[in-house]
Amino acid sequence: MKKIILLALCFASVCVWGAEPLMLVKPGREVFVNFPSAILPDKAVTVFLPEPAVPLHQKYPVVYLLGVWPKDAPLAQEILEKSDQKAILVGLNVEEADLADPAKIVQFFSQELVPYIDTNYLTKDEPAFRAIAAYGPSGTKTAAALLARKQLFGRALLVNSGEEAISFAGADKDLRVLAAGNRAELTVLWQTLQEMGLPYGSQVALQMSNKASLFANLNLEYLFAKGADLAVDKLEGEITPKTLFITPQEQARADFRVTLENGMRFDYIPLDLRIAPPYLNWNAGLGVLHPVPGASAGKVKISVFVDKEKFEGKIKLKK
Repeated sequence: MKKIILLALCFASVCVWGAEPLMLVKPGREVFVNFPSAILPDKAVTVFLPEPAVPLHQKYPVVYLLGVWPKDAPLAQEILEKSDQKAILVGLNVEEADLADPAKIVQFFSQELVPYIDTNYLTKDEPAFRAIAAYGPSGTKTAAALLARKQLFGRALLVNSGEEAISFAGADKDLRVLAAGNRAELTVLWQTLQEMGLPYGSQVALQMSNKASLFANLNLEYLFAKGADLAVDKLEGEITPKTLFITPQEQARADFRVTLENGMRFDYIPLDLRIAPPYLNWNAGLGVLHPVPGASAGKVKISVFVDKEKFEGKIKLKK
């Protein structure tokens, strides 16, 4: 009844808000064409449901996805079917031009969209159960603005965030971020999040991915897991090759993986590596070890050790 009343108000406001709103109901989703908004008009909002239809039978976390259209229904349905953690997914079909004004999008979410979803669906309405998912540098800047709005979002999926450092000042101290993209992008983002004091595992996870889709990188189990289940259980490193000739042209690759208490595995990028003797330098953005200029020539064997308590890697070299 509450939804019917609100929809009636939406229809009654057509003369004020512009284009006529239209709601399309299909199994597992509801599409609002020209969602009635005084702030961000003429946008489609698609609500992908974890149950076949409303009314829902229990409360769910909510993920809001920037740049998702009604045509993405098969991808959303696949995520909801394969995930043990169920959630309501809300797609907003913003485009690059819309992201040029993050303040307007923050206003739209805080004053119109989030209140509407929380009023008309059974949601867990605390920030810890509300996530924003964004793609690209512009999407990441918009997500950062949304995260800075108090009591709005406490979780984020950031895909291909770019190699420019972005501030997350004002974000909730319990913010949890799942980041996906190439190594260079993840290194820049991880540097920012580490400087904020966010620990790896319980509040940050990195996954190297060449898949640009938000749905391809959406991990509901990680975003909404209990913090205790995300503590780091194991840190492992792999060096290729294990023997290196100390010449300017040679380099070795170092890859690290983390296993969490609940068994989830993610990539890890150490921003610094202890290397002894100091014949090699570590480039976190490339993931390579390369000889220090002027290091004495010769062949070295490379071994990697990890300290779980300090959560750091150490490279040992032996000629």
